[in-house]
Amino acid sequence: MTYLLAYTGSRSGGLQKVLTSDDSIFDIPNLDNTYAYSPATNLDNDEWFIIENFSDSGYPNAFVSRVSPLNTTSLNQLPVDKYCKIKYLCSEQGDYKLFQKFVPSQLISKRWFSIEEPQLRTDKKIICFSGVPDAVYNMVEDKLYFRDIAKVKAIFKGMEVLYREATETEVGEFLATEFIELAENYTVNSVKVPNRKRIALIMDQIRDYSEEDRGSLFADIHTYCPDLIHEDKLLITSEDDLKLVLFGIDERFYTTSRSGAKRIANSVVNIPVRAAA
Repeated sequence: MTYLLAYTGSRSGGLQKVLTSDDSIFDIPNLDNTYAYSPATNLDNDEWFIIENFSDSGYPNAFVSRVSPLNTTSLNQLPVDKYCKIKYLCSEQGDYKLFQKFVPSQLISKRWFSIEEPQLRTDKKIICFSGVPDAVYNMVEDKLYFRDIAKVKAIFKGMEVLYREATETEVGEFLATEFIELAENYTVNSVKVPNRKRIALIMDQIRDYSEEDRGSLFADIHTYCPDLIHEDKLLITSEDDLKLVLFGIDERFYTTSRSGAKRIANSVVNIPVRAAA
């Protein structure tokens, strides 16, 4: 027997029962291809981010903390008027606890009929959800797997720190750096979310920049993006210009060894250093 549960927030009943099924609620994905989480890494379809020793990570969750195997006798049945309060759906299947973020648009009220018993219905709401979970917790190995930090930060309290955007102060501090020049039409308010995230990642690098580091940055950008150089400064006129500067600071420019093609790494995965034999 598999249970589908819903979390509605601590003020709306917390974890509650939705339904039981003889079949699996979610599909357990292939979790062989994993990377430690980094905002600089873009995943392929069969890849997942992983957090090891998740119980010590400081990201509490009402379902993860429940003892396994799941006992639902202490849980209430979710009332019909509380379905709009659902934050996420979850289920325990074998060694896994599986999660899916819930958004109000999944609660549908439309004209519909079942193809098994065609009859026009307008008086019932339905919920649509995917069989693919947004997060998978392996209880035996104490590992959390996920693909989209924007979804799981709504499920696990505190994970938004991994998704941090630079503050207005930090953006202003970065744009005021002595080697950056802004066009008149480009200000702190022009910086959008993707570049705010990139600024948050490289702020420490900027603070510790030496003259040698600065010289290397200018050399790289002059090689790959010469139009950004203006009187010994990096001229930023648009979001694209800022992105290129941030990619330069993050050492994303490279030249292929065989063809000599100049490229930008849109996604970065650090290669583990193996000890010498």
